[in-house]
Amino acid sequence: MKTITKSIITISALSLLLAGCGDAKKDAKSEKKVSTIEEIQKVNGKPARVVKAATVKLTDVRAFSGTIEGSQQTTATAKLGDPIAKINVRVGSKVKKDQVLAEFVFTGDNTAYQQAKAAMELNEKTLARTKEVQAKGGVSQSTVDQLETQISVAKMQLEAARRATLVLAPSSGTITEVKHKAGEVPGVGGAMFTIANLDKVILKLNVTSSEIGFFKKGAKATIELNGEKLQGEVSLIPLAANPITRFFPVEVTFKNKGQKLLPGMYLTTKIDAREVTGVTVPVEAIVYSNGVNSVWTVDSEGKAKRKIVQLGVQTKTDIQIKDGLSEGDVVMVEGQNRMNDGDKVLIVE
Repeated sequence: MKTITKSIITISALSLLLAGCGDAKKDAKSEKKVSTIEEIQKVNGKPARVVKAATVKLTDVRAFSGTIEGSQQTTATAKLGDPIAKINVRVGSKVKKDQVLAEFVFTGDNTAYQQAKAAMELNEKTLARTKEVQAKGGVSQSTVDQLETQISVAKMQLEAARRATLVLAPSSGTITEVKHKAGEVPGVGGAMFTIANLDKVILKLNVTSSEIGFFKKGAKATIELNGEKLQGEVSLIPLAANPITRFFPVEVTFKNKGQKLLPGMYLTTKIDAREVTGVTVPVEAIVYSNGVNSVWTVDSEGKAKRKIVQLGVQTKTDIQIKDGLSEGDVVMVEGQNRMNDGDKVLIVE
C-alpha cells in the first residue's frame, strides 16, 4: 500500500514538472515570435503606404454668410399724411407696375387738391365769359386757347391730387414686405411696401479688408438648402469699404427657380475664391504635433525622413505644400505615425 502511495506522489510531481516545462517552452516561443517580428521590420522595413507629391491646380473654397435680398428691389411710399383706408396686397403677392397697392382716406382738403380745384373753376368761368366776348369779335382765338390749356392743366393737377390717395407699384415683382395696416398713418414719404424681382436674388456679404482679395467677379458660388445645391456667381465687388461699418458689401447673384431663396434668409455660401498651382499631397499625409506641420517621406535609400512643411490652400482631399517639399517626393499617407527618422520603410500597396 505504501509503495502504491509513493508511486502516485512521484507521478504527480513529475506531471507538474513537465507542465511547468511546457509553459516555459510556450513563453520562450512567444518571446522568440515577438523578437522575430521586430527583426523582420529591421530587415524588411516598417510598412507604409505612399504617394508621390505632384504639382496640381487647387481651388481655394471659402465660406461666407449673408442675407438674401430680391434683385431690382424697390419701395412704394405714401404721398399723403392721411390714414390708410385699404391694403390691397400681402407678402408674396405678385404685382404689376402701377398696380394699386393701397388707398388712403381722401378728405379733399389737402392744399394741392384745393389749389387745383380753385384754378380749374376760375378758368372755366373766365373761359365762358371770354367765349361770349369772342362771339362779338372782341377776343382772339389765342386767348381762348390759352384759357383752355390752363383748364386742362388744372384738371391734370386735380387728378394727380386724387391719385395721391393711391399707392401704386413702382415696378413689377413680388411683395416682400408690407410695413403698415389699414387705419395707420405712415406720413408723407413713409415706406409702405417693398417689391422685388425674385427670379434672381442677391446674397449680400459683409467682407473684411483681409478677405476682399479672395473675391473675383464671376467666381462660382454655391448655397446648400435642404440638401439641394444652388449655383450662383459673384456679381459685385465694391471698390471701397462702407465708411461706417468698414466692411466691403460684396454681392452674389443666384437664379431662383421655384423661389426657394427668400428675402431675409441668412445663409452661408461657398465661393471659389481663387485657383493656385503648387506641390500637393493628400490631407492625410499631414502630421500635426506641437504646433508644427510635417510629412514623412521615403528617401532614395528607402529610409523614413520627417520634413517640416508650410501649408497653403486646402480642399476636402488635398492640400498645397508651399514650402518643405518638392514635386516627386515620396510621401507616406499611412503608417507614418509609427516611424522614426532613419527607419527602413516597407512600401505596401
